[in-house]
Amino acid sequence: MNFRTPIPALFPGAPGRIVTALTAHHSARAGAPLPLTELAREASVAVTQLEATLFRLGLLGMIEPRTRGEHVRPVPGHIAWKALDGLAGLGHRVVEEVRERAAADLDPAPAHLTLSGPVADGSATHPADVLELIVVPPHSAPADWPEQIDRMAARLSRTLGNLVTVRIAATPEEAGGPSVK
Repeated sequence: MNFRTPIPALFPGAPGRIVTALTAHHSARAGAPLPLTELAREASVAVTQLEATLFRLGLLGMIEPRTRGEHVRPVPGHIAWKALDGLAGLGHRVVEEVRERAAADLDPAPAHLTLSGPVADGSATHPADVLELIVVPPHSAPADWPEQIDRMAARLSRTLGNLVTVRIAATPEEAGGPSVK
């Protein structure tokens, strides 16, 4: 998965970049007018490429009615903007997803769990980018605990769309970074 720019990864080309720029504008200044030249610059498209996408967004009620060439005003509170805000911030969900998966899959919980790699820092742009889990097993780990962590990594790989690898560390200091627990 592309966690840096997830909207254009799912919706390639100019429309994805335009919706990404509008989502950022809506998030920062909902309802405020956005000049076409600024939108074109933010989306890295020519002003002439905007109108078809803006027409479709207007039909969906996501932008205020406008005539060709007028500033764009996203409709504040439109349900689609809320969903797109969540999608644009997908990288922030990785830690939450790992916490939920660890709570569901690991018994007992690890003594320490750290995330590393481009998926963890939100810079992943390709499915080949890796999320590394650095795990300190609990002192009372059952014999099947390594299999539990491997199953969890496999589930996370499917959920995130990126390969998840596991490295076992002996101490939290060896694992580095803050724990995600």
